Amino acid sequence: MDDVIQKNLDTRFDEIDRRFDAIDLQFVEFRNDMNEGFNRIEYFLTHHWTSNFSLMIATNIAVFGTVIASLAFLSSYLK
Repeated sequence: MDDVIQKNLDTRFDEIDRRFDAIDLQFVEFRNDMNEGFNRIEYFLTHHWTSNFSLMIATNIAVFGTVIASLAFLSSYLK
């Protein structure tokens, strides 16, 4: 009788081990997907942002110049 109980327990523990292995594999895949996504975000922020930094500065200078020109025109118009 003890052998039957032991075999039954062994098969149940083997099944539990297989389930944990399957879950562990899913976590590994999920972690790899997350790392890939974070790497894509990091690449986008570091490469695209730095390459567009000069464009952002030029845009800000243009907007600032337009504001100054508009204020100068408005002040001369209101005199």
